[in-house]
Amino acid sequence: MKKHITILFLLFSFVSLFSQEVISENLLRLKGGLSDRRESIPIINSVSKELSLFIVDRKTMYLNKYDKTFNLLDQLKFERPKTQAKNIIDAVESNKGQYLFLVSNNSKKKLELITIDSQTKTTDLITTSILSKNERYLKAFAHKNQIFILTLTPKTSKVTIHKIKGVTDIETLKYDLTNDTFFGKYDKPIVLYKIFSAFNGTTIKSNLEIERIESDIPNSLEVASKKAKLYLEEDNIVLSIDISNRYTQLITLDLNTNNSDLVTIEKPQLQRINRNNKQFVKSNSFLSKKLLYQISGIRGEMKFNVTNLQSKKLIKEISLQKEDSISFKNTPIIQEGGYYNSHREMEKTQKFLRKIALSNIAVSVLHKQDTIRVTLGGVKEIAAGGGGFGMPMAGFGAVGGAVAGVGNAFVTPTFYAYSGYTYTKSTRIDCLFDENMTHVQGEVAVNAFDHIKEFSDEILNEKAETIFKFNGYFVYGYYESLYNKYFLRKFED
Repeated sequence: MKKHITILFLLFSFVSLFSQEVISENLLRLKGGLSDRRESIPIINSVSKELSLFIVDRKTMYLNKYDKTFNLLDQLKFERPKTQAKNIIDAVESNKGQYLFLVSNNSKKKLELITIDSQTKTTDLITTSILSKNERYLKAFAHKNQIFILTLTPKTSKVTIHKIKGVTDIETLKYDLTNDTFFGKYDKPIVLYKIFSAFNGTTIKSNLEIERIESDIPNSLEVASKKAKLYLEEDNIVLSIDISNRYTQLITLDLNTNNSDLVTIEKPQLQRINRNNKQFVKSNSFLSKKLLYQISGIRGEMKFNVTNLQSKKLIKEISLQKEDSISFKNTPIIQEGGYYNSHREMEKTQKFLRKIALSNIAVSVLHKQDTIRVTLGGVKEIAAGGGGFGMPMAGFGAVGGAVAGVGNAFVTPTFYAYSGYTYTKSTRIDCLFDENMTHVQGEVAVNAFDHIKEFSDEILNEKAETIFKFNGYFVYGYYESLYNKYFLRKFED
């Protein structure tokens, strides 16, 4: 028996080691103590495929420059910029060896640009206002070595995108959606600006936030549960809005022109709900590979639809009542407890439906070769201060930690998805389908995030963590203070 256990342990260790190949390790000496957190900012040049990794220390910033095979090309040191706009929103390599950082204050009413030139080893703070006084910040994102800022004009359906190629090279695209019809919570037509105010549940003057989604990575239900999401598809962005009880609305904006498009898809309608009384219905959606996945639920009932966005045809419909067995699931009903990583399994459909009806309902989708993994369930917010995973609060301000989900922290979309995936209070089932949306039997495979979580749990002194996707695999970067080294490790499913 002991021999079998030893063999299994060695086999498991071999698989674990194989899944976390070291692709780079470089000497680095940060000045912070063991209790201090540091931040790292990976920037991938979309043309050269080279990696620039900025590691932010107390008074300095280090730049590790790698080629596309992770050979270290250069290691530089810069003085840490001083600015009141301390939160890094995004960063790109705008030209060869020249970097552009978009930073903001907590309210995002103040946006500034920081340039770093690795050739002259200089930094510069640009305080010229980017947005007009009549614009409200929605979201910023990097694409093709450029930074895009999405804004909305108050009390209207007029959208603006600022495309920043350089400090003196900013192109502005305006989209007038005035003639499009948008629906609020109770399905009444309203202007787009009020939709985002209603989504935030606060006053008109509040910050308006959208969740950035990368659909080719595992996304937790915590991430997928947001009511407004941004997807990047080639040279378009798609904004999905799930404020209305009855409709999912998809706004497509062309990043090269001022062309726009609006698609409105009816949500799954539940049998137990009167159409005029929907305050207890929870609903959400997820977009992946031109398919829209929608879920609606209440106590005792759930419905799941899949619509082909090109043909506008419904290609899958699943109705689940509390007395039904869940024949389409590939895992037990799983409840995970967040900070304490508790794991429970339950059997009754009625309990599953009750749990998700009391939570923020969500659907998350991941296409893997010819299999589609669909996660259905709900999540609840976890109050800060209970321990658990600390999302790094990046920026040029004070060093510290912040709980997962904080709006002003800079992390890559992949790192953000990972943090929610491994630390979330959720009730869920995982289901596997083929390309025709026919349920298939089989076990749900362990993915790269599971491997990273397992590995990182064994490290006691990691700092300046980051996770990003590169050439189809995941890279986990961290500073190990015991060795004074920064490591990059490769993880695959």
